[in-house]
Amino acid sequence: MSNYKDIVGTAVRNNAGNIPTAETGQVFFDSTNLDFKYQFPNTLSSWRTGNIMNTTRAQGASNGTQTSAIIYGGDTVNTETYDGTSFTEVNNLNTQRRIMGGAGADNTTALCISGNAPPVTTAVEQWDGSSWTEVGDVNTARYGLIGAGTYTAALGVAGGVPGSAIANNEIWNGSSWTEGTDINTARTYLSGSGATSTSAIIAGGDNTTVYANTETWNGSSWTEVADLNNTRKQLAGAGTQTSFLAFGGNPPASGYTGKTESWNGSSWTEVNDLTSTARAFLNSAGADNTSALALGGYAPPGNQNLVEEWTANVSVGAWATTNPMNAGRSSMGGFANATQTAALAFGGETPPGSAVTGASEQYNGTSFTEVNDMNTGRRQSGGAGDITAGLAAGGEVSTASAAVETWNGSSWTETTDINTARSYGRCMGIQNSALYFGGESPSKRETESWNGSSWTEVADLNTGRHQLAASGHSNTAALAFGGRNPPGHYAQTESWNGSAWTEVNDLNSGRYILEGCGTNTAALAFGGGGALTEDWNGISWQETTDLNVTHNLFSGSGTSTAALAAGAGGSDTASEEFTSPSSTIKVLTD
Repeated sequence: MSNYKDIVGTAVRNNAGNIPTAETGQVFFDSTNLDFKYQFPNTLSSWRTGNIMNTTRAQGASNGTQTSAIIYGGDTVNTETYDGTSFTEVNNLNTQRRIMGGAGADNTTALCISGNAPPVTTAVEQWDGSSWTEVGDVNTARYGLIGAGTYTAALGVAGGVPGSAIANNEIWNGSSWTEGTDINTARTYLSGSGATSTSAIIAGGDNTTVYANTETWNGSSWTEVADLNNTRKQLAGAGTQTSFLAFGGNPPASGYTGKTESWNGSSWTEVNDLTSTARAFLNSAGADNTSALALGGYAPPGNQNLVEEWTANVSVGAWATTNPMNAGRSSMGGFANATQTAALAFGGETPPGSAVTGASEQYNGTSFTEVNDMNTGRRQSGGAGDITAGLAAGGEVSTASAAVETWNGSSWTETTDINTARSYGRCMGIQNSALYFGGESPSKRETESWNGSSWTEVADLNTGRHQLAASGHSNTAALAFGGRNPPGHYAQTESWNGSAWTEVNDLNSGRYILEGCGTNTAALAFGGGGALTEDWNGISWQETTDLNVTHNLFSGSGTSTAALAAGAGGSDTASEEFTSPSSTIKVLTD
C-alpha cells in the first residue's frame, strides 16, 4: 500500500509551531498545537489609477492589452497609443465617429468598425501602426456594437440604428464582411470581446430593456450562458470567451456604476469596483480577466481622461506583530533611510503628563534597546539618514523648535538650525543632503534644503500642512502625502524633483498623524487615525493589508516591501513589521 511519502516524494514535516519558510501549499504538522497546516500567498485583485490620457473622451473604441493599447474616436478624431506607462498622440482617424466597434491584438493593429459619424456609417478603417486606411465596409451600418478578434479576422456584433437594436453578426476575413449567425438577443450599448473571430463573448446592453444576458460565440453559433450579476448598459469589457472582465456602465436606475465582474468561462463573480469615478461609455483593453485597462468614459459633469489598470492575484505584504518598544510615547521621529531591521525611534512625548523627551531606542530586527538621548528633548521632529549617520530637525519643546542634531551611530551632536522653527514637519534624505518641508506654526509650505552645513530655502509645497508623511532617500527626490491644516485632513500627494513640488495622485483616504517610508516611486503610507495601509507605485496609491492595531503619532521606517511601525502612540508600545510578499498559514480542518 502506498504511503504519503511514496506519492508526493517526502513525508509531512513535523514542527513545534509554524514554519516561517514553508513553501506555498506545503502541508506540515504543528506538534505544539496538534494541527495540520498549509501556507498560501496573500494576493490582491483590484483597479489602480494610471497615467491619464492626453484627450478627454467617451464613446470611442479601443483594443489591445494593458501594456500595448490604442484608443480612437469618440468625441474626438484623435488616436492615442499606450505603452503600459504613458499615452502618445498618433495619426487621426479619417472619419470621426462615436460608439463604434474596435478589434485588434495590440497598439500596432486595429480595426475601427462602423459607428455614428453622424449619420450612422458603414465605414471601416484599419490601423497598421502608423496610419489609418479605409477598407471594406460592413453590410449593415450601426452604432453601439462590439468588435472582437484581430484586424485581419474580426467580428462586428449587434448594435443599433436610431429607434431599434439589431442582432446582426458580421465576420471580417481581412478584405470583406460576411453575414454570420445572429445573436439571440438584439441589443446595443453592450460589452464584449474575443481573441479571435471564432471565439467571443458579449454581455449586457439595451433594447428598451436593459439586459444582463451573456452569450458566447464558437465560430458558428451564439449560446446563452449565465447572466451578469448586475444588469447594465453602456459598460465596457476586456478579455476572451473564457476569461473576461466587465466593468462600469449604466444600470436600469439612474446613475452610473463602477461595479466589476469577472467571467471564468461559466459564471460571473463580483470583484473590486473601479476606484475612481463610476462611469459609462468607457473604453477598454486587456488580454483576460487578470489584466485590463479602463479608459476615459462619461460621468457628470462630462467626459473623463481617467485611466485605471486592473491586475488580479498580485502578491501583497502583511503586517506582523514584533517585540514592543521599551517605553510608550507618541510623536516620535525616525530616520528616513533606516531599515526594517536597523531603525531608531527618538524624542516624542510621554504620558500621562505628555512631557517631551529625548529618549532614543534602536531596533535590530528583533528587539528595541535604549541608547543615548537627544540633547534637546522634543516631539515630532523630522529625521533623515540612517542609524549610522542620521539627522533630526525641527520639532516642538514648549514652542516650535529650529534645533537640528546629527546622530553618529552612538550619540547626538547639535548642528546648524533650520531657518524656520516648526514642528510636525518632515525631513527626507541623508545626513549631509536632506530636505525639510511642511510643519506647524501655523501650517507651513516652506521647504529647506541641507547641504551638510547650512539650510537654504527652496520651492514651497503646493499645499501647506503639518502632521504629514513622506518618503525619499535624497534631497532631490521625495514624496509628501497626507497631513492637515485645520479643519481639513488631506489626501494630497506631491512629488519633489530637486527643484519643485508637483501634485500627483491623491491617497485613497485623507488622513494625518500617519507614517511613510520608501522612495518617491515605491512607498508605503500607514496608520494615522486607523490601521489603513496604502502602497505607492510611482503613479498611484492602492489600499493593501491593514496594520493589526491602530497606530497614531508613531515612528515609521523601511521600504515599501519591508517596513517598521514603532510604537502605536500614547503609552502603547506595540510595534509591527510589514513584509511583502507575504503568506497566510491555515489549519486543515475535517
